Amino acid sequence: MVLKYKIFALFILLDLFSNAQVLEKGKNYFITGIGFWNVENLYDTINDPQKQDEEFTPEGTNVWVGSRYRTKINHLAKVISQMATDVTPDGLAIIGLCEIENKNVLKDLVADTQLKARNYQIVHFDGPDARGVDPALLFNPNYFKLTKAVPYRVTLITDSAHKTRDQLLVTGSLYGDPVAIIVNHWPSRRGGEMASRPNRIVAAKMCRHIADSITKVSPDTKIMIMGDLNDDPTNESVKKHIKTYGDIHRTRDDEYFNPMESLFKQGIGSLAWEDAWNLFDQILVNKNLLPTGYSSFQYYNVRIFNKPYLKSDYGNFKGYPFRTYSGGAYTAGYSDHFPVFILLAKEKK
Repeated sequence: MVLKYKIFALFILLDLFSNAQVLEKGKNYFITGIGFWNVENLYDTINDPQKQDEEFTPEGTNVWVGSRYRTKINHLAKVISQMATDVTPDGLAIIGLCEIENKNVLKDLVADTQLKARNYQIVHFDGPDARGVDPALLFNPNYFKLTKAVPYRVTLITDSAHKTRDQLLVTGSLYGDPVAIIVNHWPSRRGGEMASRPNRIVAAKMCRHIADSITKVSPDTKIMIMGDLNDDPTNESVKKHIKTYGDIHRTRDDEYFNPMESLFKQGIGSLAWEDAWNLFDQILVNKNLLPTGYSSFQYYNVRIFNKPYLKSDYGNFKGYPFRTYSGGAYTAGYSDHFPVFILLAKEKK
């Protein structure tokens, strides 16, 4: 098969990346990136009467005016445009997002001059969340061919009347390989981790049900579960109900490898709270993405994109993700989460 895509062939001389699998020296590989980012309240400035978005309007408490919105779009585009470009010139082939108000803000994002050349396509559905924020996905059509996208409803255990975010299933073909991506934003820890735990467990069960239904119909599909899970890799929702493991050398047919687990155990996180790091932002992969010679695209490495400009450099929050607002004051930052991504490799014949 002749690939028509503009792909980067990386000549591996040595293992450049921490937590990376070993690629054989002297061979050429295609490298591509798959990412996720909680972009923290990507709202437009227009009051939508169907959503609780009043604080993100010019008259609202955040004084969310056009200049601030444009800065936010520019900042997000800057980050996405740089992720994975050290190993592939087109950057991320796919990125899942959450805290997205509507499709219009995504249209503004992909139209930014820093991203426009990639022609990112948008997958988004308006969901039931009271604040109006949803999961979404962007993909480069040179690399990913969309087949289907479906939102799945999640009902909270502790308060069934409260509407939480849908889970977004996107299926298609990545360089000819069947791929399914489930984009998540699980219920928050509002009210405390223990009291809210049942809500994340029910979200985990829904996500695993979606994944299992795909595997049953198409056992060869490469499945990636990504999102802000509002739990760490070692929490019950992830370990027990998604069924994950952190040692890539202990492959398990019915479980998911979580490359974030080893990072978390090293004290590395994607968000900070009360002087402690959490790693809520995760990308999990099924057995079909684990290395078996790289004859097709398989997992190579994981990264947290935490460049210095994405970190706050002052006060009590020094080193934390550089937020758009801090303590109620506008700080013109990026997000309260660092983005994450995995690298996939395939030998070039």
